[in-house]
Amino acid sequence: MICGLIACSNTEKEPEKDSRLMTVNYTASYDIFPNPERGFYRYTESRSGTSATPLDENTLKSYRNESISLIYRIYYLKDFKDKALSQQVLEQIGADMTILRVAGLKCVLRFAYSSNENEADASLNIILQHLEQLQPVFETNADVIAVLQAGFIGAWGEWYYSSNNLKTPGIRATILNKMLETLPDRRMIQVRTPAYKTDYVQRNTPVGYNEAFSGTKAARIGHHNDCFMASATDYGTYTSKIEEEKNYIGSEGVYLPVGGETCPPDGVDPADCVKAESEMRRLHWSFLNQDYYHGVNDRWKTLGCMDNIIRELGYRFTLQTGAYSDEAAPNGEIKIELAINNIGYASLYNPRKMEFVLKNTTTGEIYIAAVNEDPRFWKPMIPVELKFGIGLPHDIPVGIYDLYLNLPDPEPLLYSRPEYAIRLANKDVWDAVTGYNYLQHQVKIAGNASVVYQGDIFFEKKL
Repeated sequence: MICGLIACSNTEKEPEKDSRLMTVNYTASYDIFPNPERGFYRYTESRSGTSATPLDENTLKSYRNESISLIYRIYYLKDFKDKALSQQVLEQIGADMTILRVAGLKCVLRFAYSSNENEADASLNIILQHLEQLQPVFETNADVIAVLQAGFIGAWGEWYYSSNNLKTPGIRATILNKMLETLPDRRMIQVRTPAYKTDYVQRNTPVGYNEAFSGTKAARIGHHNDCFMASATDYGTYTSKIEEEKNYIGSEGVYLPVGGETCPPDGVDPADCVKAESEMRRLHWSFLNQDYYHGVNDRWKTLGCMDNIIRELGYRFTLQTGAYSDEAAPNGEIKIELAINNIGYASLYNPRKMEFVLKNTTTGEIYIAAVNEDPRFWKPMIPVELKFGIGLPHDIPVGIYDLYLNLPDPEPLLYSRPEYAIRLANKDVWDAVTGYNYLQHQVKIAGNASVVYQGDIFFEKKL
């Protein structure tokens, strides 16, 4: 299936006819591997106080061996429905986030007060107080929070049940306002139905290119569906305007996180491969629960499409061709041209850096250039063509340099961690030690620049 979407030629080099750039044609890889903030996730939960179940580092690392980079983490705050969170609870959550970071994963995060429809939730004032207390936790650990789900209201935090009359648009808006205020603005929230969002933002027009990642309230609220393809309305996820609401999510899904889980079908057959894959691509799904519902997930294994779903959930970037300067001189310029395709269902939804790296093949010295490109706009199935001219410092040592592409997490504690860098879906490019993607090209640096580089992007020596 993938071969039909991208070039599958052998890697080779040849000089372009009209320039001194060298062209590289890349070979696609169909390997399954983890990439940040996407794919199937593992479910975990913790009860408050003495019933807390802390995350385990070894267990989390074993998930990475299953090509999983995400967990779902829900905290049930049942002991605190009528009082402030204890310092112990806040420390337990912080400790979990530290373990998550050490293990190289991130979480889809949610809070709730009840785990069945007959249990009480908390009052509005308690929820707002708890969000105030959680703000330092969010700020300290935003790097390992992929997305925060609205939560808090009713059973499982799904906003359907409430013993405290929290289901009015005004109260929901108050809670969402507080969540957006306490969560760092570089992170997004998901709500359970499209109607919850449209009621809150008071409009039916989806977020588009000009508003995407702008920090507006609409641009920070995505969607989760916890009964995906399970009934005509996905258990009330959609109103009577099903197609209209799906079109709304599909339009926003290239800029906002979409994900959730399946559940037992009601009145419909379990989704087969054609329905599942087409629906996930239409709505731009980034992540899905591996642990529920097995009756649906296991069917995809039996029908033979599970591997493809694993590969294509979220983004999957594949290099098609590259063209690069073969030689350059100190004070001169390296030209880089790339053609990249995103064959995944979705795009990136959190910030991501893009860098080129030169590594001296003799000394191992590394030079890095950060470019002004936002990979969040690399939409599914729309080829991206990029061109850069990058200057070399006057004192860069002469020699042969390997050229790499690096897509690291911009968060300071994660920037140098290969587990948090994006791996390209090509053969013979991934360096698991550094998290760099080798562009299968070397640049010879020698001589004197005939034209001194006049731009503002330079390779700088890594200290």
